[in-house]
Amino acid sequence: MDPAVALSLGSLLLMLGSLAIGIVVHLIGLGRIAPTPVLGLLGWRLRTDARVYTGTHRAATPLTWLTAAVAAVAAGGALVAGAQGSADESAVLLVLAAIVLLIGLTLATWRAHTALGDDALRDDGPDAR
Repeated sequence: MDPAVALSLGSLLLMLGSLAIGIVVHLIGLGRIAPTPVLGLLGWRLRTDARVYTGTHRAATPLTWLTAAVAAVAAGGALVAGAQGSADESAVLLVLAAIVLLIGLTLATWRAHTALGDDALRDDGPDAR
């Protein structure tokens, strides 16, 4: 396979994949996707019950969308650079998009774990009675 084609396919997959991650985390945060071991952020503590699953994903949604948008733009730039025949620039942008996605999703998962201590997720709040 030609390197330019491989870079273009990788860019397209990373762009669509990062946007899909943002959409899935957002829908989980809204409660439209039921808890499942396949979808969602990593961590067994984030999946203890449906309320925690939804609340922690809701807390991670802003960081996830920011990450997905930046990674998608970088991957789109890599796709454009690849279409213009600039394999070096395409590769740099593709690696940048992957790094942004990795770091951003790590931070979003961290934010979801910190949300476990929020009052909105506790059973002893005023609405629990």
